[in-house]
Amino acid sequence: MHALDAIPIEGPRNTTYSAALAPAEYGYYFVIFYTVLGAPLGIILMGSIGSGFLLIPVLALCFLALGPAMLHTIQTAWVPLACGLIYLFIQIGIHGESLYEPYVYPFGQWIISLVIVQALATHRPNFLSRFIWFTLFMGLSMLPYMTPSQGGGYSRVALSEELGYANANAMAGWFGFCVVCMVIKGYLEKTLVLRIVAWGLALVSFYVVTLTVSRGALLAISAALVMSGRRFLKGGFFPLLLLAAFAAGLLELGVFDQAVRSYALRAREETGRFQVWPLLIERFLSSPLIGVGASHPGAITSTGIYVTPHNSFLLFAVASGILPLMLFSFYLVRSAMRALRTEKSREYDCAFHLPLVVYAVLITCAGNTDFMTPWAIVSLSLPVAAGLDFGNGLEESSRPQP
Repeated sequence: MHALDAIPIEGPRNTTYSAALAPAEYGYYFVIFYTVLGAPLGIILMGSIGSGFLLIPVLALCFLALGPAMLHTIQTAWVPLACGLIYLFIQIGIHGESLYEPYVYPFGQWIISLVIVQALATHRPNFLSRFIWFTLFMGLSMLPYMTPSQGGGYSRVALSEELGYANANAMAGWFGFCVVCMVIKGYLEKTLVLRIVAWGLALVSFYVVTLTVSRGALLAISAALVMSGRRFLKGGFFPLLLLAAFAAGLLELGVFDQAVRSYALRAREETGRFQVWPLLIERFLSSPLIGVGASHPGAITSTGIYVTPHNSFLLFAVASGILPLMLFSFYLVRSAMRALRTEKSREYDCAFHLPLVVYAVLITCAGNTDFMTPWAIVSLSLPVAAGLDFGNGLEESSRPQP
């Protein structure tokens, strides 16, 4: 095990900088809020300041709060940081791509966000609990901006284009994260009322996911909940029966009837991914060292439609070649391995680690840059930040405090 991975989850290191990092955490929430709702609410600062620029002062707050300890935080996140920096070097330095290319500029934001989230996840106790509630609040705030669309004989919803994460699949990924977290929180709650509230919010979020008719999000939610079930079934069948009865009641009321019909129609739909993937693999093999550049991430299928990869691994491979692809894969594997190490711990946050990593990885397989969304960055950073020493173990449960 690398020395940098041996990070204790409790003790002075995790609490010393907590208060000093509070402005950075709330600043990070403001940037997310600004990204998602800034345009429709008319609060775009100075007319053109993007969220990437607003992340810079938040990063500065992290440096001011942590001081020399910030170096350790950066070292802990070295894998995705190296991936992002090498990707940008290949695009700008070798391919001569513009910094403002759609698949170049977001990587700068991703790099800054990685450092911020790693600092918060490592040094701010109960960061995950606060982030979950904030993400749910933001999701509910998006609902008034849903817009319907038709396609393939079924209807689906997305968000107004002026919002961040307006794509239907991105919206489904956001609410799917809320589903997974609320289901797990419901299991962890000891009070029946709080358990029902958590699962009620999970079902509301799941209903929104079904409105998007996103197949990838549905698969990712299922896999994540199966992973969480492996842990919670050991605590007895009553919570599972209660959740099943809750869901069955909504099905009986016909709440999900439209979703069932829409998914049945979309199951037979070909979006072009399976046609474009062989073409992109061939393109990667023609230039495996540096790829072909971020301005040429997709290919034209036999139907004459230009299709992007809809897969983060293929995006890295085609745009930047083997090295960023390997680092990105190592980033996901490392998070998964750390989540497996924390799986048996009774520490509160550890119950979320493996399900959220599974969810993030599967969503990543179905989207180009979904790994850059705030919920995905947090999901993949948490297990690394935890750094539990299972030689000693944590035997007592740690509940988040108000």
